[in-house]
Amino acid sequence: MTQGLRKLVIPRPDGLSCKGGPCTSVGLTSAGLTCNEHGTAVRNGTATRTAPLADERRWWRLLTVVIVTSPVPANPDTSVLRAVFAAYSRVEGLQRARKLIHFDGPQPRLPPERKSAYDEFKRRVQALASEHPDFAHMQCHSADRFLFAAHNLAAAVAQVRTPFMLVQQHDYVMVRPFDVRNLLRTMATNAAIKHVRLNTRGNIQRGFDGVLQNYTGPSLVPLTRTCGWSDVPHVTSTCYYLRTVIPYNQEDHHGGVRKFMEESVHYRMQRNGEFKQPGCWALKMCRVQNPAHPECTAAARQWPHDFDVLGTYL
Repeated sequence: MTQGLRKLVIPRPDGLSCKGGPCTSVGLTSAGLTCNEHGTAVRNGTATRTAPLADERRWWRLLTVVIVTSPVPANPDTSVLRAVFAAYSRVEGLQRARKLIHFDGPQPRLPPERKSAYDEFKRRVQALASEHPDFAHMQCHSADRFLFAAHNLAAAVAQVRTPFMLVQQHDYVMVRPFDVRNLLRTMATNAAIKHVRLNTRGNIQRGFDGVLQNYTGPSLVPLTRTCGWSDVPHVTSTCYYLRTVIPYNQEDHHGGVRKFMEESVHYRMQRNGEFKQPGCWALKMCRVQNPAHPECTAAARQWPHDFDVLGTYL
């Protein structure tokens, strides 16, 4: 090793087994579920228990709300998190779903007073989980070391025991209801729809949503295709994360350490500057920004051939 350089230590998330491909998790395994080659959670080799939904009246039994958190200056205050959980009442049945919060470990360089405030925040959240009705059906998990964003999310997913997840950050508050039941019915029967983001604005072409298109395929809820991936609140399947999202992160630089999950997935989806193997960047260039570009081939004007691997919708 060159003098003066340190080997980067990659803290692998606990509860996952990933050997150069799809991952398995302690959560699904303990629930008696595995992921088949189509990315569907199955029990004893059959998907009939989860897709289509066996009991549509109790759809919440198939969903876990996953929240990841880490030290912030507002610790130990829990008012924002309480607002996040109170907002689940806007969706009938959502409060009955399992909930999982995963605390990242603090950075080693974090000042002692910030670490103390974070410890107090965790204690208060655990008390809410025991006492407050908005926090019913919640489990708390803590990393024993600093993982950072993507690996902390992967560690949370490893503990999920249900086929579907609502993944969100600790500071996004739901402002209106949405049809979770029919969304899950759609995702359970249409394998092309893998990641449905709850948008924070109107569906317009900008930022991570460089190209949009109304979806006209089989769906029980209105959806829009987006050629971009973001880890802001979204409904997805646990197997999608285990088979695609987490492996993409672990294939990223230095095993995806110090990455946000969207960095490992969104930019791989874009393939910036590439016209010969066009991705979302070429589609945006050839449809929106510069349709007359000399390298805009017929293939570059079409949705990427591998779009359904990531299946991103709004």
